[in-house]
Order: sequence, then structure tokens, then C-alpha cells
Amino acid sequence: MHGKKKRLNILFLCSWYPNESKPTLGNFVKKHAEAASRYNDVICLSIFASTTHKKVRLIERQDEGFSEIVAYYPKRSGKYNPVSILRNYLSHRTAFKLAYARVQTIFGQPDLVHLNITYPLGIWALYLKRKKKIPYVVTENSTGLHVGTDHTYPKPVLLLCKYILKRAEVLLPVSEDLKRFMKLLSPNSKFEIISNVVDEEVFKFKGQTSESEIKTFVHISTALDAHKNITGMLSTLARIAKYRNDFHLKIISDGKVNYAKELVTNHQLEKLVTFYSTMSTAEIAQVIEENSALLLFSNYENFPCVIAESLMLGKPVISTDVNGIPEHVIASNGILVPKGDEKQFEKAICAYLDNKFNFDSNEIHYYAFNHFSYQEVGKSFDKVYRQVLKS
Repeated sequence: MHGKKKRLNILFLCSWYPNESKPTLGNFVKKHAEAASRYNDVICLSIFASTTHKKVRLIERQDEGFSEIVAYYPKRSGKYNPVSILRNYLSHRTAFKLAYARVQTIFGQPDLVHLNITYPLGIWALYLKRKKKIPYVVTENSTGLHVGTDHTYPKPVLLLCKYILKRAEVLLPVSEDLKRFMKLLSPNSKFEIISNVVDEEVFKFKGQTSESEIKTFVHISTALDAHKNITGMLSTLARIAKYRNDFHLKIISDGKVNYAKELVTNHQLEKLVTFYSTMSTAEIAQVIEENSALLLFSNYENFPCVIAESLMLGKPVISTDVNGIPEHVIASNGILVPKGDEKQFEKAICAYLDNKFNFDSNEIHYYAFNHFSYQEVGKSFDKVYRQVLKS
């Protein structure tokens, strides 16, 4: 219970969510739901096309205060034409209706819908508002809403998102930068920034640790090069390796990394770079804890969860200054360089290796706890829910 307040029933509609084919998709959405469940009862509902299920199937998990329903519907093969689009939509709708019936069985009609990522499940938030009079709020993480960039959603999707966003009670982007883009789509909406979240019990800070002579960096991402610029990061390390070798980089990715492995070979970095595939949250926490700093060289971002996780463990961040990152990576917890500037990235890494920055891991952790912990983010969500419902 949150004080003496009655726990609300919150339906998390999740466009992205861990599932059978993509076990790490939207793991930050699940973490937001877990944070919200500290103060209210939450059910996560997500829907995915499947090539393995012949009919709609619901996979459920129920805990006290936190449940999840992942609905799978058969993906129609064949040409991408109006008939197949319609058949897929009807299967998707059937999956939603069956899953929503289970939600009602578990805790009745939700008090409020918390939509996570506007597209594609926003249509059901809109449906529930119109048919059931259930209000909705939207948490957004997608760079697809970066209006006017080369990674914006296609125009029809953007128009649909605009329609859905305008009808939400509150919009909850994870960064001020994303808010700026969303205001272009829905200028009159009420906004509140609630960042990505870190489970402080899993990413448990154990105090300042002494540095070894060889500093180890970690990079965790999908490794999509246009987004994360792994090529630029490895190119920078290759130049550094020509005059020093007192560092090691661990790359953890569930994405396609063959191109990166080839680059490591071509740059003769085999002794300085190690690759790891998908890890559990607890395993990632352990790797970050064992390393010196987080490396990112992204071309664009909103605010990556891995930065919050690093800071929670008292580890500094060396990153590009893109989008929402400078809102939290500041002089006391990291080093920022311009996007694509390999020379500045090289200088920053070397300055860190030469101990020219004196980061206080206790201070880094304290900042992260106040901004990203389940406790604090859960409270922020609860406040928004009760303001919307006037409860």
C-alpha cells in the first residue's frame, strides 16, 4: 500500500515487450511496469504475430500486484496486400479481445490504461477510452517519433501516433529531448518527464571500488550500426591500440554482430575486445559492476536504460551528447563528446585511462537512485495516475 491509498488497477498496454522471438524487446517497458506495481496493481498486455502458433494463444504469468499476458496470433504468410493486411488485423483484434477478457477476469475493469510506445497498440488504448470510458496516459521511448529525422516513422504511422497522443490525458516521454519532438505532434498535451528505471535491488551499489591498472569498458546494445555506431567506436579503439593497450572492451549484444566481429579482426583488436550474447538483467548488473565505465558512441538515442543502470552502480559513462543523454550524463558522472567525433572520443577515453577525471562512485549512485530507482519512478507514476483519476 502507498500510505492508506487504495491500490489502483493499471493496465499496461505494451507495444514492445519481451516475447518468444525477441526476449529482450522492450525490457525497459517491463521495468517501468514493475516500478509502477510497487504502489498499484499492474497487468501488462502485449500482442505479437507468431509463425509458430496456429491460433491465438495467451501466455500468462501472475504474481501479487504484477501480472503479464503475452498474446500471440498466427502471422499470415504470402504477399503484402490489402487482404493479408486485413486478415492480420482481424487476428490481432481477436488476440486483443481474448487478452482483455483475461484482464477483466483477473482484476475487473482497469481504472486507467498506461500505454507504452504509441505504435501499434495505441489503437486499443483509444478503443478502451471510447468504448469503456477508461482514460489513458502514454510513456514513449521510440526514436520513431523524432519528427524530421531519417529514422522517423513512415507518415501514415506518424499520423496515427499524432491522433492517439492528442487524446491521452498525460504524455510521459523519457527525456526532455523526446518531449520536444512529441510537442510537434501534440502541442497542447500535458507532459511530464519520467525517465527509464533501474531496479535498485538488482543493480545494488556496493560502494567505491579500487581501479586495476587495465581499465575495462562495457558496451551494451542491439549493435544496430546506424543507431549505435559500433563501427566508429571500434575505429577509435583501433587508433588508441596503436600506442597503448591498458584497456579492454566487453560488447554485450542480442543483435547481429558479425560485422563488428569482422571489424575487430580487421583492426587486430582480438586481445582487447570480447563479445557476449544475450544476458539476464542480473548478469548484466554483474558485468557492469566488474567494469570501470560504460562506452557509447550513438548517433541518436532517447535515454538508454544501460546509462541509468551504469550510474546506479556508481560507474561513469563516456558517450556522445545526443538527444536525452546530456540531461543526465553530467560532469560529475561522465564525459560527453559530439556525435561522430572520433578524435574527441579518443581524447575522452585516453583522459579517463590517464585518471584525469576523479569520479566519485557514491555521488554517481546517489544521483541515479534519486532519478531512476523503482521506488522513485513508481512514486512518480502513482502521482500521475491519481491526478488523472482525481483519487
